[in-house]
Amino acid sequence: MRKVTVALDARSLQQRPLGGVGRSTRALVDAVREDVDLVLLTDAWQPRVDTELPQLGLRSPLTRTMAAWLQLAVPPALRGFPGIFHCPWYGLPFRQPVPMVVTIHDLTFEDPNSDFRPHQRVAYRVQARWAARTAAHVLTGSDAVRRQLCSRYRVDPSRVTVHPDPLDRSVARVDPARLESLRARLGIAGRYVVAVDGAARRRLDLALTAWPLVRAQAPDVSLVVLGGERRKLPSGAVAAGVVDDRDWAAALGGASALLYPTEFEGFGYPALEAMALGTPVVCRRVGALPEVVGDAGCWVDSADPAAIASGVGRVLTDDGLAVRLADAGRARISDVAATDLMRDRVLDAYERAAARAHAGARRST
Repeated sequence: MRKVTVALDARSLQQRPLGGVGRSTRALVDAVREDVDLVLLTDAWQPRVDTELPQLGLRSPLTRTMAAWLQLAVPPALRGFPGIFHCPWYGLPFRQPVPMVVTIHDLTFEDPNSDFRPHQRVAYRVQARWAARTAAHVLTGSDAVRRQLCSRYRVDPSRVTVHPDPLDRSVARVDPARLESLRARLGIAGRYVVAVDGAARRRLDLALTAWPLVRAQAPDVSLVVLGGERRKLPSGAVAAGVVDDRDWAAALGGASALLYPTEFEGFGYPALEAMALGTPVVCRRVGALPEVVGDAGCWVDSADPAAIASGVGRVLTDDGLAVRLADAGRARISDVAATDLMRDRVLDAYERAAARAHAGARRST
């Protein structure tokens, strides 16, 4: 069978350090690169991606915004392109010279209580709704988001494929030297728990409010906050700030638990990565987390600080529970992050889109 030619929006691979979408895209490239003819479309204003794969740097003619790149630079570059286009980040161009595939990770911007600014919420809504309506195929990482796409956007279920989000190679193991260096930099000698800053939905505020209650149960344990901006922290908590992939893996892998009281997740990469590294996850049953975490989670039933602290306390004080959760997390990775299954489902979406292009070519002759 002839390989499908795919132009992939690879701008997320130009971020430093890589974010969740960047790590997801890198894992996608690793999974499908032998089965398709892949061309990376990048932002010519940013450093090139370090890869031997062919890449084409595009410049928006008017402005350097992400939206302008997608809407103004991509369509001309795809004129006459003998394949399809895949954007792994919510949006598609209004002009579509070739069939297109889009990945929609979640619909958090549809929630009026989310931390998107009004203009950001409008922009995400417009691009995601257009992409869902016009894409030859839509990819997403969980049944929870698939149900939302079909109900809220009225997308035909046959056009939406759920695929496992594979674990990126950068967080597959802990570098002991990195962990030792990170501990020295943060002044942490004993046990610690990780919390994640960033989007407001991740509820770092709730983790910080619960932390003094955790310390009352386990005074020897510290809290390490990854990502985000510097802020005032309670006693026993330290901010690591934004870290690179290897430090991220070291911090998660060396932790006694990941405290993740998020309000919604379309997939939940921090939870997945913690599980792969044998770190128990304390979280709520929201969004896709029940699909991803399953029996590897220490579940908390409410957003009450006392309930959150109780969940963390159980993991910290019950060695048997911590071991069971760590073992369950490692075991689940083979199912929820199955690279072969993800590759097969993405390739199927690509082939469906390519078939649409071939059908259109036959009708025009």
